[in-house]
Amino acid sequence: MSTLMHRRRRLLTSLTLAIAGASLSLGSSVSLADSEKRPLQLTDIMQFREIEQSVLSDNGRWFAYSAVPDYGDPVGYVVNVLSGEQFEAERADQPQLNADGRYVAFRQRPSLLTREQAEFDDADDELQKRSKETDLVLIDTENGEQQEFSRVARFAFTGDGDYLLMLSMNDDQAATDEAENAEAENAEAENADVESNKEKSAASTQTLTLLRLSDGDQQQIKQVSDFQVAEAGPRFAYTIKNNDTTSLWVMNTTNHSRLQLAGAIDIAFSGLAFNHAGDALAFLQGEADPEQAPAAQALQLWQYGQPGLTRIESEREGWLLSEHQSPSWSEDDARIFIGYQPLPAAAEESLAAPASYDELYSLDRLLDDRRLQVWHGDDERVITHQRQSYENSQKATTPAVVWVEQGRVVMLGDDIEDNWRQTEHATAQLVSNSRPYLRQISWDGFYHDIDHVSLDSGERQRVVSQVRSNERGSLSPNGRYVAYQNDDAYYVFDSQDGSQQQVATEVTVSWVDEENDRPMEASSYGIAGWLDDSSAFLAYDRYDVWKLSVDGDAVKLTPNGREQEMQYRVRALNDDLGFASDQRLLIESYSDREKYHGFYQLDLASGAFEVLLQDKKRYRYVDYSDEQQRILFTEEDFRQFPDVWSATLDFDQPLQLTEVNPQIDQFKWGNAELIDWQIEDGETLQGIVIKPDDYDPSRTYPVMVYYYEQYSQRLYHFNQMKVNHRPNFPFYVGQDYVVFLPDIRFRMGAPGPSATESLVPGVEKLIDMGIADPDAIGLHGHSWSGYQSAFVVTETDMFAAVVSGAPVSNMTSAYTGIRWQSGLARQFQYETGQSRIGPSMYEDLDPYIENSPVFFADQINTPMLIQFGDADGAVPWEQGIEYYLALRRLDKEVVMLHYEDEPHHLQRYANKIDYTIKMLEFFDHYLKGEPAPEWWVEGMPFQQYAE
Repeated sequence: MSTLMHRRRRLLTSLTLAIAGASLSLGSSVSLADSEKRPLQLTDIMQFREIEQSVLSDNGRWFAYSAVPDYGDPVGYVVNVLSGEQFEAERADQPQLNADGRYVAFRQRPSLLTREQAEFDDADDELQKRSKETDLVLIDTENGEQQEFSRVARFAFTGDGDYLLMLSMNDDQAATDEAENAEAENAEAENADVESNKEKSAASTQTLTLLRLSDGDQQQIKQVSDFQVAEAGPRFAYTIKNNDTTSLWVMNTTNHSRLQLAGAIDIAFSGLAFNHAGDALAFLQGEADPEQAPAAQALQLWQYGQPGLTRIESEREGWLLSEHQSPSWSEDDARIFIGYQPLPAAAEESLAAPASYDELYSLDRLLDDRRLQVWHGDDERVITHQRQSYENSQKATTPAVVWVEQGRVVMLGDDIEDNWRQTEHATAQLVSNSRPYLRQISWDGFYHDIDHVSLDSGERQRVVSQVRSNERGSLSPNGRYVAYQNDDAYYVFDSQDGSQQQVATEVTVSWVDEENDRPMEASSYGIAGWLDDSSAFLAYDRYDVWKLSVDGDAVKLTPNGREQEMQYRVRALNDDLGFASDQRLLIESYSDREKYHGFYQLDLASGAFEVLLQDKKRYRYVDYSDEQQRILFTEEDFRQFPDVWSATLDFDQPLQLTEVNPQIDQFKWGNAELIDWQIEDGETLQGIVIKPDDYDPSRTYPVMVYYYEQYSQRLYHFNQMKVNHRPNFPFYVGQDYVVFLPDIRFRMGAPGPSATESLVPGVEKLIDMGIADPDAIGLHGHSWSGYQSAFVVTETDMFAAVVSGAPVSNMTSAYTGIRWQSGLARQFQYETGQSRIGPSMYEDLDPYIENSPVFFADQINTPMLIQFGDADGAVPWEQGIEYYLALRRLDKEVVMLHYEDEPHHLQRYANKIDYTIKMLEFFDHYLKGEPAPEWWVEGMPFQQYAE
């Protein structure tokens, strides 16, 4: 082990972090002797925590995050990146830090106990209220002092970090007071209108509290409906709703000056967006009438020092400036991006009651009440896809750019199918469009065209047509060139003359997935970015990083990736458009053979390439502070939770910042190792074997096999500690199982037999090694591997029991089915997607039958547990019914667990617990000889559950 690794270990040992976690009873992190450790229970899994919602202060000194258990209350933490000093807050998540990290604010949720109690007692109004309200806790990182504020719905720090703004819902009394004030101020209004306005004020207005952090002084603004802080500086904007009048204000917290920008009856403001300097505000203004069709929006601009507002002339015939696309500023504040949507069709009048017998028998009136969808063969999208995407389609926009100084609007498209990613390129953007290929999504997957669009003129130039939608193209920093992959080669498009040139023609490596096993074009390994002078871009092959020049030359930058089967990828530390020619790049590494990770440094000027950190671990980049010149990353393996570390850019001075699961040392866990085996055609596959801590090589073990496609890359992954649709590996190891996670190699046209060909020799290897009891091997899969499990047992009796979650059982019926969550037809999945069949069912029916387990159910001799949710949006649950009925008719041992109102992955926590328990009982019976559970022997009669 390197000196650096020894130093890191010593630092980890000496570091003490104050992690109380009282609600989790975590206790001491002192390691117990192996004999004192106990197996995991489900309640233990429920209380393991994950790091979520992490944020680094602007100056890089403080790191805040929430430690969230699978079932329980989160705990918020803020830790000093340089010293490790740490503070915590109960029931806290969604952290925000002010500019210098002196203060951190967390949302404070009601406890899980309160929320659960409210679920069972809807008569207790006070309990119901408490269960829905969120509070705020503010921590001063200088001394650890905490302040709590109740009923805070939303909060933000001002850009200068001097104030905390908190938006709080009015309670009943406050709402009444506001309504009475509104009544007094509008005494001329009619009584009926006043009563209506009282209700509006009570329902929609809130109080905005301004807390000055230096001395705790508070100021309140009533009847606020929205606010937005500037990213930099002391300003924020807010809207006040007083009866039917809405006004928009800007306030400077330095001198408390306020300026009303606009205000009128029945008006609405949306998309409040400060520029990055914090001295200009763009917003949309339109009529406020949610019952009507979308109102025409006006784009208004306020700039500090300018008299009044500037209305940007943004009208466009046949289009509306859309409130669904908020104005978005470029980093240099020179441009604002907006979106347009087509004018909506006139709303149909609602059906009226018949006024006479003649109207009662009017066919036109009766037909107005029909509920009809027409499925036309030439529809771009099938009706179910239209339905599922309808809401998004009503908000879809086509882009435009506003040049702020000139007040000029340039339209960048005229189709809401335009898909674009706003970048900081000052002269051009890339826009893709899928419309010509929408119909063939059903059977061939997703394609699009890519265009280069001038921000100055709106001129569009076609870069490439009909490429897979995962090919996005890469725009050079100067906006002139576009690099893209097509037909297994890289090309550069030159917008100056519209020419195309293939580059790196002398390179013999593949730029696309060498292991692609699907009957579709292989995806490229990707582009890391451009040099900042736009002379070249960095691209990947399977292992190495290359520099591809626009003049056609290619140079490999990493020296030994392919030779060592080491994959290198660039990790950018900022959002710059390009890399400097003398920049030192951070490189992430992954051993394709041995599965470990690391970090390297590549000097673009000298070509020097050196290892910074590498071990039998998995490392992941988290964040980077330019001011502190420190990088945040995680380290993990099967036994080690991925806590966050801080180190210098050369990974010196390492400091562990988090320790969210110290209780792990209380439990028996297990050790993961890699094994190889050969399949019939001679190819070598890999898999992970997880053995118990007290593994005894003199005996054989029951084995639980879990898989999907590739799993060996998870050798150094910490198992996600959740109760869900898959078995928890440390949990099973603690129950005296060995867990096996094999890779599957697929042949096109034969996904089912491919699974058998991969799994059987892998399990035989475990038997030959003396690990597996040949009579006690269980198989578990979900979704795609649920299908594989359902098929494999038609070809082998090797497995003593199988759990098949959400499987496709009949490819002939599934092929012409619908993915209900997306509304997509399922045909593409079979022809070009995961099922890898290739031809359509009408070109070749045989593989659809040969790969469908339902047609070979008579050959199954393995007890089968099927699991499905009847609201599954990925695999129609009728597939489970087909399989269950086939096995039932054949008197096979089968039970289907049907969870009501559940999607593809169980969501209701009680159902997750139930499924996990039943899985273990099922395997314990068939693999360990435990008594059969009653539900397996007797079943359960139908039960009617309360809504």
